Amino acid sequence: MTTSWPVAPPEVSRRALEKNARTRARPKATAREDTALWRASTRVALATKQPGLFDRALEGLPLTGDVDGRVAVPVAKVDDHRFGQSAGVPFVLEIDVDRVNKEPANVGHKVDEVFFQHYPPLLFNVCFSCGAPQGACRVGLYGDPRSRWFNVFFGYYQLDVRVRESPSPFGYDVNGEVNKQDVLRIGKSDWNYFSNWMYGVPESAIAPNNTLDGATVDVKPKGITIANRRWDVLTIDKARMVSAYVSGKPGDATLEARGPYSFLWQAAFGFPSPQRKQLPQLDSFFPCDMKAVLYMSARKVEHADYSGEATWQTFLFGGTVNQWWAEQNDRREENDEFLECQLEAVREVIKGSYPDLGFDP
Repeated sequence: MTTSWPVAPPEVSRRALEKNARTRARPKATAREDTALWRASTRVALATKQPGLFDRALEGLPLTGDVDGRVAVPVAKVDDHRFGQSAGVPFVLEIDVDRVNKEPANVGHKVDEVFFQHYPPLLFNVCFSCGAPQGACRVGLYGDPRSRWFNVFFGYYQLDVRVRESPSPFGYDVNGEVNKQDVLRIGKSDWNYFSNWMYGVPESAIAPNNTLDGATVDVKPKGITIANRRWDVLTIDKARMVSAYVSGKPGDATLEARGPYSFLWQAAFGFPSPQRKQLPQLDSFFPCDMKAVLYMSARKVEHADYSGEATWQTFLFGGTVNQWWAEQNDRREENDEFLECQLEAVREVIKGSYPDLGFDP
C-alpha cells in the first residue's frame, strides 16, 4: 500500500520560494581566486567562527544550501572529557548530484556517474562536524590514524528529489520501506567524494572502495521518538571507505588540488598529519571500515527552494565511528560510547531546531 507522507507546513514553502528567487540570481561558477590572502582569511574565519568573516571567505564560491529552508543552522557539538571536542561551521554545503558539470569542482557530476546514473537529479545538503583541528596550524584529527576522530564526522543531511521525477523520497520506496542501497550510496558519496575527494584524495585511491559489497544496513522502523516525532533508525556496519591520511613517506601518494576547494576542505577538516616515523606501516589513503547510526525521515514540500516545484525531502541525522581504529587499539566498547555521544548531540539539534521533522507518532 502506498504510504501517505508528511507534508511540510505552508511557512516552509514560503521560505523556500523566497530562497528560490535568491538562488536563481546566484552565480553558478566560482569567482574566487586561490590566493595567499584568501587562505589566511579562511584560517581566521574557521578559527574564530565569526559569521561575517566566514561569509567573506565563501564569497565567490557557490556552495551555500539550507536545511528545512534555513541557511544559518546549528552545529552538532561534542565536548566530552573522554572524547575531546568537535568543530563545525554553522553553514550548509549544497551540491547538485546530476549530469551537469558545475561547482564545486564538478564533484556532483562525478558522484552521479559513480553511484546515481539511474537516479533522478538529487540535491545534497549537509551540515557536518568533525574532531576539532589542533593548534594555530589547524592540524586535523580527521586525517590522523592515532585519533578516534580519524575519518569520523557527524551531523545532518537534507536530500531533495522532485516529485515529478520520483514516486517516493530518496531512501524510501512507495510503501515507506527504507531502501538500504540508497543509504549506502549516499554514505559512500559523502565519505569518498564530498569529503575526501574534495579534500584532495586521488581518484585512484577512492575507486577500489566504491563497491557496496561487505557493508550491512539494519533498519528499525520508527525506532526512536525525538521531540514527540518518530524516526527510522539505521545502522550501517563495516562500510569500507577511503581515508584522507597522508603518510609523508617518500614516493607515497599525496593530495591533489581541486582549485580553492581543496584548501577550504583541508582547513575545515584539519590539515594533514603525516606519521611516517610513528606509523611507517601505513600508506596514504588506506581504507577503513566505518560504522554509522542514522535517524531518518521524509516529507513532501509543495515548493522547494531550488526549483519552486513539489519536492520530496529526506532528512538524516547521525554519527560515525572508525572500526579500524577500534580494532587496532582494542577499544570497541569505547567506540560505542563515542558514537552515542555524537547521537546525543544530533538529538539535541533535532529537539532544539527541527522538532517538526520526523513522522507522526
